[in-house]
Amino acid sequence: MRSQIAALQWQLEQQFGPDPGGGPIILKQTTPEEEINPPRADNHAMFVDEVTHKTALDREPNLILSSVTSSTAPGATTATTLSSSSITSTCASSESTNNTADIAAWAHCMDWQDLDCILLPPDAPETILMDHPDRIDAGPGSITTPSELTDLMRVDLDQLYFDRVHPICPIIHRSRYFAWAAEESPGPARACLQSAMRTMAAAMSAHWGDLADRLCAETRHLLESHSQPRVTSKDEIPLEHMQAWLLLAYAELLRIGEHQAMLTAGRAFRLVQMARLYDVDALDDGQASPVATNHEPDAAFISTEERRRTFWLAFTFDRFLCLRSEWPLTLQEEMIRTRLPAPEANFQNGQPIHVNFLPAATAQNEPSTLSPFAECTVLAALYGRCLAHRRASLNDAGTKPRYDFWTHQEWLAAAVEKRIQMLAPCAAVDNEPMVLFTHLLAQSAVVFLSNTVQRASWHTPEPRLVMAAYERRAAVAALEIVRLARAVPPLSCFRVHPFLPDALTCAATFLSARCNTVVGGSSGVEQIRRALRDVQVINSLAREHYESLKLAA
Repeated sequence: MRSQIAALQWQLEQQFGPDPGGGPIILKQTTPEEEINPPRADNHAMFVDEVTHKTALDREPNLILSSVTSSTAPGATTATTLSSSSITSTCASSESTNNTADIAAWAHCMDWQDLDCILLPPDAPETILMDHPDRIDAGPGSITTPSELTDLMRVDLDQLYFDRVHPICPIIHRSRYFAWAAEESPGPARACLQSAMRTMAAAMSAHWGDLADRLCAETRHLLESHSQPRVTSKDEIPLEHMQAWLLLAYAELLRIGEHQAMLTAGRAFRLVQMARLYDVDALDDGQASPVATNHEPDAAFISTEERRRTFWLAFTFDRFLCLRSEWPLTLQEEMIRTRLPAPEANFQNGQPIHVNFLPAATAQNEPSTLSPFAECTVLAALYGRCLAHRRASLNDAGTKPRYDFWTHQEWLAAAVEKRIQMLAPCAAVDNEPMVLFTHLLAQSAVVFLSNTVQRASWHTPEPRLVMAAYERRAAVAALEIVRLARAVPPLSCFRVHPFLPDALTCAATFLSARCNTVVGGSSGVEQIRRALRDVQVINSLAREHYESLKLAA
């Protein structure tokens, strides 16, 4: 606000010269009863009134005075407008001021609620809009006020969250949420989480899509406003803050793109590390799993499981986002001492159960009993290992490897194949978004490993035969992804996993390069393009991939 006042002062000085007397700008004091709220103009600037508008434009055509409304209590007197007569008399008598102390004192007493913009001439110095506790920065040159959601809108967004978002981001306990959401003042951290939940719900909706960008800005403002300036203990970091940052990152991935999502997710990753969520079960004695009962829900288990799920959501987000551009991973697997997510029914009903740690789940050979979220986590971890393996192979390409490349390659291929056997067949892909994404993820890992072998550039005859075998496996996996892509329309674009376009595009890229050698390759690419076209309505990754495939066609 001070920068806005300084900009106005600068314009007056440019027009009439500096004031040698240093007198203050004259302000008109009005009461709430005297305030006038004219309608907004098309350019979203609200003018003070017709007299002020005309006088200001007569004297300075490039200056647009925005309206200022007050939110003080009834009966209070607040400085709300620069009257036209004050401006005119001040300008005529050269009484504009360069006294920054007076301006700062005047700005401090103002309660500016709806100042849109002051348009400056091209040669004006750059100004910076300063934050106000009740305002949200919605982009360069514009500021918006917090969205006014009615009670019915809030109820709808909450329901939408658990219908569409929770199946792919299952970190919130439903009963607990509605219990504290009914409180009059749930607290700053929970207010941030609630805003993030509604933001994500709006991002996965056609009806609320226009509201999503504004909610993104408001959620970020809330999180930054309530972030603790100094944290001395892991217990001082509210779990709700970590959950809110993660959900906001997902929403920005859908609405804006991967780079903005990466910046936001970085805040969540650091909080997760500081809170040591990777260490939730460090003191676990590993005894036999307790038998789930139908007695009262175990509150301690629910709280611990929420922490586990928050960590694993951050872990999978880190893997999926870094795989796209082969960025370095943030959350390292070696330090994890947190059990995999429990089945959804156990979580929501508060029925304790011990689930394996990640290394044990990856090595097991018997049929899997893991939940879809846990299976997705295991595959995300395997994918992260595949990425590390590719980096090592590229660094050693054309030279004698510093480690046994083929041993690692075969181990990863066997581990991925084992997960595929555990997952297939499953009829739930048509109505369970996490199950569909997990199947796609497993098949795309096969294609990823084949690409790693191709990029390693081995020149001896035996590896060439092995490369051909990996090529055949990848072709089968790519065609299976095409088959799974047919489940996207019945599931609807509003329920699919945000990273699903990456798995689809992995197969499309492979098939488009081999249309003459893989039977059904061309039709498979077209099938994937149709699926991406449907999903691009709400997904920035799908839009990006759809355009790239369209250009390559």
